[in-house]
Amino acid sequence: MTMFSNPEARGGILEPAGIVEIKFRLADQLKAMHRIDPQLQMLDAELEACDDTDDSAAIKDQIAAREELLKPVYLQAATEFADLHDKTGRMKAKGVIKDAVPWAESRKYFFYLAKRRIPLN
Repeated sequence: MTMFSNPEARGGILEPAGIVEIKFRLADQLKAMHRIDPQLQMLDAELEACDDTDDSAAIKDQIAAREELLKPVYLQAATEFADLHDKTGRMKAKGVIKDAVPWAESRKYFFYLAKRRIPLN
């Protein structure tokens, strides 16, 4: 069976927000934040070097505030990333579809495809 798709079509397995909830949970988002964000890396280093419990509590509060500030940004980036995996270009790259055929040209495309394949059978 050969599959084709409109260039604006989607695979539609799950909504991007649903994929993010399953594949990129909050714990994974927090790990990514601490891995990527230089300010969180600096705060983590300060926390490790800190001996005083009062200072460590203040640093933990700063870390929590920074994480809350970054959560919407990371959620939006993850949602966009998940959305890109549902589009025609990615489906073609994975071999799920053979080609992207614009709706306006589909009749002509499939006519010539059938015209070419009928004599082969």
